[in-house]
Amino acid sequence: MVRLPYPISSSEFPEEVGAGQARHPVAVNISLSPLDMTSAYKTGLLCQAPISSVVIAGAGGFGMEIFDYLEQQALRVGVPVAGFIDDTSGAPLPAGIHTSHLGKIDDFQPADGQVVVVALGSVSGRRAVLERLWRRGVSTPAFVADQALVSSSAQLGNGTVVCPFSIVNRNARLGDGVAVNVHCSVGHGASVGDHSILSPYAALNGNATVGRDCFLGTRATIYPNIRIGNGCVVDSHAGVRMDAGDRQMIASRGNYLVNALRTR
Repeated sequence: MVRLPYPISSSEFPEEVGAGQARHPVAVNISLSPLDMTSAYKTGLLCQAPISSVVIAGAGGFGMEIFDYLEQQALRVGVPVAGFIDDTSGAPLPAGIHTSHLGKIDDFQPADGQVVVVALGSVSGRRAVLERLWRRGVSTPAFVADQALVSSSAQLGNGTVVCPFSIVNRNARLGDGVAVNVHCSVGHGASVGDHSILSPYAALNGNATVGRDCFLGTRATIYPNIRIGNGCVVDSHAGVRMDAGDRQMIASRGNYLVNALRTR
């Protein structure tokens, strides 16, 4: 499996940063040294600086899955999971999780070489937690799990997660904070905007574009060259065959439907 070298990029969907907004660390087309490449290949954490341990933000179901992926890689390379940070830090962890809560997210102070992987399965949750961490300069490298395949020409943003058995193909671009769940496919030249989530088996065909803050349900498919805007929701098993603007709900159970989402 060839996954390196990885060009790591900032979001492909930049916005102006206004007063009061988070300004997060930006890494553009970083070239890893052979030593860094070896470390990134083993740990799955795309970071130039040495890593001492990993903290998982989010102690829910997705957090437990990310824990398992990181633990498997830690057995090989020796970068341990130090624990979880979560705003419900009093809740017990499931049996078999041999680590602990480290407190609430805003109280977290990373040790030297410590990085955070955000393991939240909601669009708004991922965005909010990453912005809170970025405001304080916490490192959130992209994480690529074992048995995922990422092209050496793909670009992954800060805080992005690619789960096992997923493929990110040539010249594909994932923005900051994207979550690609298991068995997903991002086709050649396809783009996924910041903080968007691909549920299991979701697929973007070649040169498809998904905007920021979108949620693709299980087995949702974006057809080749199709573009959907920001804040869209694609229903499970839906095949998106026409462009759609911002904040649309797209479904194809029976009739093909595109409806505007209600504003908050």
